Amino acid sequence: MLPEQARALRGSLDQILDDSVGASALTAAELRLLPLLPTHLSLGQIADRLHVSHSTVKTQTSSIYRKLRVSSRGDAVIRSRELGLDLR
Repeated sequence: MLPEQARALRGSLDQILDDSVGASALTAAELRLLPLLPTHLSLGQIADRLHVSHSTVKTQTSSIYRKLRVSSRGDAVIRSRELGLDLR
């Protein structure tokens, strides 16, 4: 019984660590960009709003997707909310 409980606990711990790695790995610049993802704004419009280049926003968005282990803007928004990140 104890080995089974240890495996279950290890699985839970691995899940927690996997979740926190994605969120905690975001840079300050990526965290500034994150609240703009659920908006209707294009990447170019986000770049204008943040006073950075379109290329910078594209790179940061790709980095967010990679760190959150998602492949789309909508999935990044969902994952961010699951992790409790403030998107307001």
